Amino acid sequence: MNVMQEVQPELIEKFQILLEKDPKSQVFAPLSEAYRKMGLVEEAFRIAVRGVQFNPQFGGGRIALAKIFLD
Repeated sequence: MNVMQEVQPELIEKFQILLEKDPKSQVFAPLSEAYRKMGLVEEAFRIAVRGVQFNPQFGGGRIALAKIFLD
């Protein structure tokens, strides 16, 4: 499967803008997942850790972080 077919650049840009406007947003989860799928594991990790710190009860964020750890 082609990663770029799965990861949509326009969504990534939208998520980046949303996260810049609100660093506590739960949009960190899909953004870090997209970075992970693109092979940007260090960036994905940085975003996911910060997001989980702001949103410790958000299960989707913890799952995204767990996938990064598996990579």
